[in-house]
Amino acid sequence: MLHEGTEDGGLRFCYLAMSELLPTGHHGPLVIALDSNVLMDLQPHGGKLLDDEDMRVDEGYEERLLALGTVLNIWMLRDIRFIVTSRSRTEARRRSERFLATRGPAIDALAASLAFQYGDWSVPAPSDREVAPVGSVTGIPAGADLDLLLEAQSIGAHVFLTRDARVLDFAVLTGPALRIMRPKDLADELVLSGVNLFMGGLCLADDCPYATFAIPAADLGKWGGMLSLFEQA
Repeated sequence: MLHEGTEDGGLRFCYLAMSELLPTGHHGPLVIALDSNVLMDLQPHGGKLLDDEDMRVDEGYEERLLALGTVLNIWMLRDIRFIVTSRSRTEARRRSERFLATRGPAIDALAASLAFQYGDWSVPAPSDREVAPVGSVTGIPAGADLDLLLEAQSIGAHVFLTRDARVLDFAVLTGPALRIMRPKDLADELVLSGVNLFMGGLCLADDCPYATFAIPAADLGKWGGMLSLFEQA
């Protein structure tokens, strides 16, 4: 279900237009697993990114946040499926007691956002189930980072979004393809593919399922889960 297009998900994507991100022959959602450090960026800054407010952070960090904002804005109407794995939720909580006290339950609400995109509340979210590894990771020591990558790969994520320099620089995966990317790299890739709220990322070949389409809107109910992650000013 995670990779199946639904009317509630919004306009989807095609491999031929986004071959750097999607597996061969894919027509459907772009599935992005969020590292705990990205979740912790979204908590204080996500609302400001959507409202185009001053970040009040240093210039280098602001650039990284704005890239995350680009991805978030595209998610609003396109079928990008943000997921967290069970270890990602545990890791975020372990690293920040404040996160648990103020917005920890909101991570569960991401599963609700995903349910809106599925159009089916009976489908379990990736964060609610254990998965067996389907590949291997070298270059980084055993621990949470390695587990997060293996879970994201097993679930079938196309991208693992992180700002962990060690993971980005040294992790090497075997098995099903999984791109490990910074938010800025993903935002740049989407922009280069011409992706925006209403078009882009489509092959439009004769046999493309999206060769003709009305402008679809995602089920706006998916916004609620993500918005509940954000701290209110």
